[in-house]
Formats: sequence, structure tokens, C-alpha cells
Amino acid sequence: MPDESRYTRQILLSQIGEQGQKKLTESTVAVIGCGGLGAPVLTSLALAGVGKIRMIDHDRVSLSNLNRQFIYEESDLDKEKCKRAADFLQKRNSGIVVEPVCECLTAENAEQLLYGADVIVDCVDRIETRRHAGCAARELLVPLVEGGVHGFYGFVLPILPGESACLECVMAGNAEEKGPVPAVGAVAGVIGSLQAVECLKILLGLDHVLYGRMLQYDGLYGEFTEVPVHVRSNCVCQKG
Repeated sequence: MPDESRYTRQILLSQIGEQGQKKLTESTVAVIGCGGLGAPVLTSLALAGVGKIRMIDHDRVSLSNLNRQFIYEESDLDKEKCKRAADFLQKRNSGIVVEPVCECLTAENAEQLLYGADVIVDCVDRIETRRHAGCAARELLVPLVEGGVHGFYGFVLPILPGESACLECVMAGNAEEKGPVPAVGAVAGVIGSLQAVECLKILLGLDHVLYGRMLQYDGLYGEFTEVPVHVRSNCVCQKG
């Protein structure tokens, strides 16, 4: 096990302790997307000592990313995100394994790319990719932590396949791609951090994970709202 002094402040918590830290060290998390949400998720999980982080992203760094994707610099422009993100994380915690996967998650490869993960964290804004991730999570029976940002608004929704409502239950199949999503960098930081917290709670086996509840954040009014979400009887997640 890595030098525990790095994680002293976490180990002091009764909810973590030495055994909890050992769980984190032995865990694997797959993060889809190394962008505005992915940046705080990846950083938080790496610093917390999650033993293996697999990051999946086929995109390259563009200038428009830099208002919110703080793991990249101007010198990273046009470079592969997942490789630059891997370098960023490894420099901050050399005791973890970082696995960059510079591929687009598709219906054909989703299960293969996500296989072996203890938790999947979805940090993309494309509806199609979210659906591929949700389908793979159901097939693999792996908890999935969804998150999204739109301007000053954001949400977090952890999903336990076969038991709690999924994102399709919320969208009722009506969501459509609408082009680039407006995003405030600080809001992405809030939502990504909340996704990381839910992920850590799942890995640690703690109670009170937000299953069946969507936590919404309104940055304009400074408000958090918890909305119950229920499984739709005709949702794809209920089909065997």
C-alpha cells in the first residue's frame, strides 16, 4: 500500500480509516470524458488515492476548453486530452495507475472499455454517449455516476443498475442533441466535485448515496434542490 501519510486527513475520518483507504487503493474507476466535469472528477479521485483510473476520451484540447478544463495548458492545444490528463494526474500522484484510452465510447466498444471498473463516472455532454454508457453499466451491473452542466445549472445522479432510476427514466427518451452546451467553469467544478464525492461513497460502501435522487444546483440563485426520480415501467433499464 502507498505511503499512508499522503492520505492522513482522509484516514482520520471514521467513514474511511485505514480499511477504507485500502478499498480506494484497490479500486478501479472508469471516467468517460476528460473535459469540464472530467477535470475535477479525475483530479479528486487521483488525489484521494483511487488505485486505478481509466480515462476515456478521443478529443483533442482546443482553446474553447480552457475556460473550464483546468488540467490543460495553452501548450496542450491540439494534443490528445486523455494523454495530457494522464500526465497531469501522474505528476500529482505517482502511486496510482493511470490508463488513458484515446477512443470514442460507442455502442460496440462500451462494455469492453468499461469492463473491470468498480464505478463508472460519466462526464460527457453528448446524449448518445450517455446512452452507450448507461447501457454498458446495466449489462456490467456497475454503478454509474451521471452529471451534467448547462450554464449556471448542473445536476448529479448516481445510478444503481436494476434498482434505481436511470437517466433515461428522467429523459423519457425525449432528449436530443442541441449542439455545444454553454458552461460556466466554476459550475462544472462544483458538479464534477459532487460526482467525485458520490463515486468515493460508492467505493467505500457508505450509505446515503444519491440513488433515486437527482441533486440539482442553481448557481445563479445559490440553491441546491433534491428531486426524487422514479423508475419508469417502460424504461429501457427495466428490459431484461
